[in-house]
Amino acid sequence: MPSSRTSATGTAPDSAGLRLRHFLERFFQLRQHGDDTVFLARLQRLRAIQRQRLADTHADLLADQRLQPALTFLLDDVYGGQDLLPVATEIRRALPKALKLLPDRVMATSALALEAAILTQELDEALARTLGERLDQPLDQAGYAEGYRDLGDDGARRQQITLVAELGPRLDRYIRSRTLQATFRLVRKPAHAAGFSNLYDFIDRSFRVMKPVPSVTALLERVAAREDAIMTRLFARHPFPFKDIP
Repeated sequence: MPSSRTSATGTAPDSAGLRLRHFLERFFQLRQHGDDTVFLARLQRLRAIQRQRLADTHADLLADQRLQPALTFLLDDVYGGQDLLPVATEIRRALPKALKLLPDRVMATSALALEAAILTQELDEALARTLGERLDQPLDQAGYAEGYRDLGDDGARRQQITLVAELGPRLDRYIRSRTLQATFRLVRKPAHAAGFSNLYDFIDRSFRVMKPVPSVTALLERVAAREDAIMTRLFARHPFPFKDIP
């Protein structure tokens, strides 16, 4: 008889695994894994543009020493997908072991973070295709905004923003739980021995940088609200979509 056990969050233990498998399939279908050097160069230029825009929008948050490591992790590892390939490769190879060894709540939070990162990668590739040759020259805000509107897909972008906001309560629950933290630390050596050190270190890094933040929920809700406002302005053809965002 199948088990009806659920995790502390009310989620079936394997639901995180199913979610991870689904998004990993999408990740490995991305064009960035190919050898199209022209497209890859354009994608890198686009990511650099978007990374700088995000840093400018959230400059006040990045200036706060308590928030800066958490925001940098969000911009580079979740939004930017930095070093995502080794983590994704490892998960695909060792996911059954990870699901058995790591706490359900930790895996559910990791699945959400990786889903946000992979969705961002998909949107970046789609925008790079839409902008095309325009990325071979310096791209101003007007050109970026035009490509953004040409691509459309506001549903996927709203989902991206929602996923980031949803990470807040999950991370807050973890970093306030001594029991869960102790359990996670205990499995460090077994996790490395089992062949998913990149995954473990990705999760561990996210928890460590978020711990000094007074409220991860409030922080990520603020980031999400700003990004939602910018998205709305872009689709509404606001003349200054990135200026004076509260």
